[in-house]
Amino acid sequence: MKKILFIATTLLVSSQAFSASTPCTQANLVGNYVMYQAAINHHNHMGRCTINIVTGGALTGNCEFGNNAANEPGYNGPVYGTASMNTNCSATANISFDPVPGIVHIDSYFDLQFTPNKESFVGNFTNTFGVEGITNGTRYSTVLPATTAP
Repeated sequence: MKKILFIATTLLVSSQAFSASTPCTQANLVGNYVMYQAAINHHNHMGRCTINIVTGGALTGNCEFGNNAANEPGYNGPVYGTASMNTNCSATANISFDPVPGIVHIDSYFDLQFTPNKESFVGNFTNTFGVEGITNGTRYSTVLPATTAP
């Protein structure tokens, strides 16, 4: 009897661990994220963005890109755009910024895949100048105190 109970319990726990995740919704995007990017084909650089997505998919935030391969300084400033989530937890984001307002405008297109718990993502991006790269990100809290990294 103990063996049967043990096997039944093991199967129940296993089925719960591997059960299907709930579908994603647009509401699952709402929140604050930190994203990291690496441009890989040309204009090689890395970047870090903090963004906020609100109900309806509007996106605002700030990005800071490091120097490129020619040691030219990267962009550091505000970004804006939109994001949408599919039921399979894939998402798209269109993030725009204006390094030289009124003269240079850049649109970046992100193809993302969220984890089943909807807390982080991986993906790739392209922009209007043909830069391609990879990205990843996770949610973060704006109310928890920040500490300086060692």
